[in-house]
Amino acid sequence: MTEDLKLIVVEVNKLLETDYNLITFDSLAAESLLQVLVDVFHAFGVIDKLDVRENDPEDTNLLVMEALRKIQYRPAGEIDDPGAFRRGLVRGEKKLVHPILRWTFDNRERVKKSSYLAKFLIPLDLPPEAMSMPDLSNLWAQYLQTMDDFKDAHRAYEQSVQEGAQTRELRSDIGAIETEIENVKKRIERTQARLDKVPQQELLLEAANSLRIEKERQKELLSQIEEQKQALHRANMIHDRLQKDLHNAKMSVQGATAQNLMESLIEETQVLEFMVQQKLPQELAQRRSEVQTLQEVIDEPQITRSDLLELQNKVDELNREIQKHVEVRMAEYNTQNDTLGPFRQQAAMVARNKESAAEQLDQTTKELREIDSQLQDKQRKLQETIGEVILRGEELKQFVNTLRAKSNVYKQQRAELASVKAEVADLTQTLENLKSQDPSLSNTLSQVSDDDSSISMAGSRPDSPGIASRGMTELTRLVSGLQRAVTAARERVTPLSQQLRPLRERVIELKDEMDSKKQSYDALIATLNAESAAMQSNITEAEKAIKTLEQQWQELQLEHERSQLLLEKANEEMANLEPSGGESGVKTRASLKETLAQQIFEQETIGKRLQEDRSSLQSGKARRQRQQEMWSDLRKLFEVKIRCLHDSKQRGPGGTLSVTRGGAETFTLQ
Repeated sequence: MTEDLKLIVVEVNKLLETDYNLITFDSLAAESLLQVLVDVFHAFGVIDKLDVRENDPEDTNLLVMEALRKIQYRPAGEIDDPGAFRRGLVRGEKKLVHPILRWTFDNRERVKKSSYLAKFLIPLDLPPEAMSMPDLSNLWAQYLQTMDDFKDAHRAYEQSVQEGAQTRELRSDIGAIETEIENVKKRIERTQARLDKVPQQELLLEAANSLRIEKERQKELLSQIEEQKQALHRANMIHDRLQKDLHNAKMSVQGATAQNLMESLIEETQVLEFMVQQKLPQELAQRRSEVQTLQEVIDEPQITRSDLLELQNKVDELNREIQKHVEVRMAEYNTQNDTLGPFRQQAAMVARNKESAAEQLDQTTKELREIDSQLQDKQRKLQETIGEVILRGEELKQFVNTLRAKSNVYKQQRAELASVKAEVADLTQTLENLKSQDPSLSNTLSQVSDDDSSISMAGSRPDSPGIASRGMTELTRLVSGLQRAVTAARERVTPLSQQLRPLRERVIELKDEMDSKKQSYDALIATLNAESAAMQSNITEAEKAIKTLEQQWQELQLEHERSQLLLEKANEEMANLEPSGGESGVKTRASLKETLAQQIFEQETIGKRLQEDRSSLQSGKARRQRQQEMWSDLRKLFEVKIRCLHDSKQRGPGGTLSVTRGGAETFTLQ
């Protein structure tokens, strides 16, 4: 993981011209890490430049997912929840962004090629209604034809580039073979001329062959001795580690008591019972209700605008009824002394804290499982790679000391090597000066080096009579074979070069045609973008106008219904008036006035009651704040105790903290 992070930091600094290090890059905020990913995509030409802080998160998510689709990125593992992957990418999670950056830098050329082709081969997203227009349909057909022509031109271009690379490789191979043939001829001539002058050739060849065999045998024995030493060292390390594990296991068993084991088992059992009996059934019921709701939505027919208006009216009616019931309930609570209210609040608070703790425990357990699985994978890979496990404790200290000693030896030898190199440079310069002053010295040195090379070549020959002539025959056969290979390669290259010339001309024509079609393609894209932007703006304005008119219509409809109700009341009162009755009409109007006055009085009474409730809430605000602070202090105290308990468990043997059901705490030294 550290090597991946190092590579990412180096490549990001090189590409974006930044100065991150491992600590600063690893401590980047989620938003800054997502900005780095966007900048890397922009540097490769996948997306345009944008600022994550100013852009909408949904738009940023769409752009990043589109960029991943362009470069054909596939995550390393299976994705169970694509929605979670998108949300994690928007939040800038390290476990998602770091693998994307590593894959992008490892496949640099592929990403560049994919981003280049995506600009021309990903079709535009046009609505189906636009295809009904004749002009747009013709332009779309031309657009698709241009895209097909671009595919053919790009395929032909890649094929010509590959053929040119093969031709260059063949030419370089032919030149190397010809040079090797000339060198072999010269070496054969020099060797043949010097072997004729050497006395007792057979004895020298036999001695050289025996020396070579003994040196090879000595190398094999040294390698076997080194392998045996390494195997013995690994066995000793494994033995020491197993002895230490055995000692730790014995020490842990000695410090354990039945009471401690029972208390830990009881605590774990209580947690598991809570998870099984309360937490998991609630989550299961919630998932079932969500599934049922989604199934009902799927089973329902397509909803029209009239259905939406009807549902909205029902929702408004239900909201009004709920408001009425809430007001009635508040009035009942105000008239009665609710002595159990604080206890209900405390119980609800404890239940919420319990649920949050259970959720945190569940999340921590999942993370612990993931970390354990990752640790096991890393240990398995390490053991497969080097055949050993991770060093710990005394073994690690011993390894560090050995590494420090080897580092000191390496530094000393490196200093000696540097001094030797400096001395060699001085001697070389001195030799060059001497050669320039005395030309005969260079001839003498070359003759001495030729004699040494002839003796060394003679030492590598087999020891049999007439072996020099046999070696010369083999070298002659090798030279003739190389000459035939060169001739055959030339015969193969000649028709290829003849075929390459018209292909180059074809490539030039295709490039010109591609440039012209690219210009027309760019013009077509600009026209389509302008028309689509205008159509989109018209559609947006039309939708806003429709929404405004619908709101006005609903308001007018409500006003009409209210006026209709008032008109019906007025008609009923007019119908109740008798032709001769002045007194009855006055009584009716008086009764209506009394009804309205009674309603006004009731509303004023409700307002006064609400004002009193407000004043009582204001007066008890300080007490409730104090109570909230006390509960928060109590929660912090419990968190500190839990943290101390975890720290004591992590520190290992040394003491045991026991908490009884009555709340008493006992610390037992071991």
